Amino acid sequence: MSDVVNPEVEPEAPVEAPVVAVPPPPPSAPEPPRKHHVAPALVALDRVEIDERFRVRAQAEGDISALATDIARLGQLFPVDLRLKAPDKFVVLTGFRRVAALKFLQREKVLARLHTDLSDDDATLLALAESIHSQPVAKAELAAYREKLLIDGRLTAAARDMLEKALQDDDGLAPEEYKEEADGDDEEVDADELASDVTGRLGEINQDLALLADVFGDLDETRRSELLKQLKYSSQLVEFLEGGK
Repeated sequence: MSDVVNPEVEPEAPVEAPVVAVPPPPPSAPEPPRKHHVAPALVALDRVEIDERFRVRAQAEGDISALATDIARLGQLFPVDLRLKAPDKFVVLTGFRRVAALKFLQREKVLARLHTDLSDDDATLLALAESIHSQPVAKAELAAYREKLLIDGRLTAAARDMLEKALQDDDGLAPEEYKEEADGDDEEVDADELASDVTGRLGEINQDLALLADVFGDLDETRRSELLKQLKYSSQLVEFLEGGK
């Protein structure tokens, strides 16, 4: 019986997938925004400039006294958006009032998200988005939250003071009460009255500082640095006042 040899089977050639032509987008289709690098950083305020093309609100910064008070007390909580202006400057896209408040407080740096590669069109969209979607909390909600804090025993002196100012119709601050605008005449400030008011407010601040002392090590490094900076300024004032006796 002769051996039967199976003939070798040729492998089938792979079938190429059909090429599908992708039609180009219509001329009216908008180009997708370019991705760009965003990095948080502390930027020197003397390198920050205002470009009116990106200011959405008609009234510049308006009254920034309340905002400046909160930043002085708590530090800058939210970064602004800055766009690189070669070679070493930046322009504000969002956070015009925060920048103004920091300059009012004579701070040296601002916490910002840096947009190093952003077109004019995308910069405009970013400024618009922040202005359109940022909605302040209604006064009724603030009042309800104040009651909740009171019931829970969490209404500190600082929180009560902040909420009272936010709920005022005229948004006035205590220091402004000493300004006399009637008939356009300037009236001297009553030093004793001002000293009494400052003493009371310092007492509330010292109570809050005592609470912070227990958790100081757990605070963010930037927050600790800003708090110590304010305390050092106060200690320098104490030395100055004691030296002037």
